[in-house]
Amino acid sequence: MKYNFPALYFEATRLCNLRCPLCMTGSNDPSKVRAARGKELSFDEIRELVLVPAKNLGVLAIGWSGGEFLLRKDALALLALTVQLGYQCKVCSNGEMLDRPMLERIKEATAGKVTISVGLNSVDERNEWSRDAKADRALEVLALCDELKIDRHVIVTISKDNTESFADTVRYLVERRISYNRSPYVARGSGCDLFGSLGFDRYDLEQRFHPVLRRHVNGYVSFTPFFLSPELHAAVSGGVANGTVPQNPPIGCWVGTWLALNAEGDLSVCPVLLDVLKAGNVRERPLDELVASSRLFAELLDRGNLKGKCGNCRYQYTCGGCRAMAYYHNGDYLAEDPTCFFDPYDRSTASPHEEETTRFFKKYLIVARYVGLYDRPKH
Repeated sequence: MKYNFPALYFEATRLCNLRCPLCMTGSNDPSKVRAARGKELSFDEIRELVLVPAKNLGVLAIGWSGGEFLLRKDALALLALTVQLGYQCKVCSNGEMLDRPMLERIKEATAGKVTISVGLNSVDERNEWSRDAKADRALEVLALCDELKIDRHVIVTISKDNTESFADTVRYLVERRISYNRSPYVARGSGCDLFGSLGFDRYDLEQRFHPVLRRHVNGYVSFTPFFLSPELHAAVSGGVANGTVPQNPPIGCWVGTWLALNAEGDLSVCPVLLDVLKAGNVRERPLDELVASSRLFAELLDRGNLKGKCGNCRYQYTCGGCRAMAYYHNGDYLAEDPTCFFDPYDRSTASPHEEETTRFFKKYLIVARYVGLYDRPKH
């Protein structure tokens, strides 16, 4: 099989100064962070075991995160290497280190070919509780990026905490033409204790989050449920896929279009599943060989393996249900997504939102082509 994974998300450090429950981070437990220190991949290991082999997997973009990636002494050298190898370069940060001098150094190291991603769960005071800083800090970083002509992006972690403010947050980003994606709140790191009370449910998704996500074309389309006609995607993609995971452009669940690595070189299928689902370590064999030999990837790249209503759905291929929600709620990464509000009778059941999804997807193709996620088939 020809593997094609447009993006690789690399939590390149365990150094962590984050303290709050909604951050996407490996661990906020100081003892775990200390135990992991010294086991992190070196610069040479990252180059030879990850970045060079990633070329064989069709990787287009490398996202650097942590902890706080910029605390690595070789952070700028790794960013420079990323660009030298021809990858799109993305830096995911809590924003605390992103003052003007640091942003200028990042821009210089990458020749300006970089995207800065910050977390912003809410544009109001709730952000300080759910992230590591007030919303004003994230907004300051975004304003600096705009001034310095650096591409910017926002990650919004969705939970019961920001159901009321989500629409306002997205409206703020859309008005300023800032790209964004949603990330589900999961039982990972410091989020474990509150997942039962803060994890969103199908009602939250149907009434609060999904209506906002599906109406804005500049929101990254890796959200579920994604009601795109499988016939339409087949027509525009030219049939390029990982088994049965949609590519050109990738849509629906991230699993199968992302690779995820932690600082010690463990490989997973999704950033938010890094602690619980592992496909081996790049110190055992290089990244491309690890993926090719992985049973985990083989099962998840074939959406014919999905169970329950996800396996009986018209959008099994173009959506796939959130595999992270399936795992964290059911303990089975192939189970149906319990947060999905669509209940198909069989594969012929179409969602009332399919027409709207199709309309915005056609607009999204323009954006996807611009950022390198879509190539129009020759025919």
